Amino acid sequence: MRLKAIVILFLSAQSLLAQIAEGAFHVTWTTLKPTYTDFVSKTSSRGVRIGYTKFINEKFGVGIEGGYSVLDDYVPLQTYEIPGGAFTTDVYNYMYYYSLTANGHYYIKTSELFMPYAGLIMGAGFTDYTIFYNVYSDSDTNASFLVRPEIGMMYRFSRYSGFGLKAAIGFDYATNKSNQFELSNFSGVSLQIGIVLISH
Repeated sequence: MRLKAIVILFLSAQSLLAQIAEGAFHVTWTTLKPTYTDFVSKTSSRGVRIGYTKFINEKFGVGIEGGYSVLDDYVPLQTYEIPGGAFTTDVYNYMYYYSLTANGHYYIKTSELFMPYAGLIMGAGFTDYTIFYNVYSDSDTNASFLVRPEIGMMYRFSRYSGFGLKAAIGFDYATNKSNQFELSNFSGVSLQIGIVLISH
């Protein structure tokens, strides 16, 4: 009798895990605060990330994600000396930041509604550094390795709902040096808030 009860509890737990999620598709609005500020220093909320996570079991998930952010900064009017002369202008610095990554998540706790996790995201970063001055512009584009440790959570609105919210905070580190503009590797703190569609 006791063995039968244990089997029933085990099967019920497996059924509950299947109801919690098999996979999750997310779209998040992303805010990025540079911690390397030699080119851009302002916090930017012009970003989005789209991804999918497949749950291996109740503790682990793997997936893919793509992202895009735009950061900019304004340098007031000043005079720059160049060989043979000088020019005076104000400058707009723009950084267009793309990412394509794989992710691994460890779910600290799973319930019918709430799933906090710790994750590690790695992949490729693509950066376009562009300087606009007067009617001219100059740019440098490069590809790099990107790593992002992240903590976050998913919350579904009800037990059987396929809709929910996702929030996460992470630290981006990308090896996207620019020799042309004498810039080192980029780093920044990112905050994501968005929706998640959960499949059973």
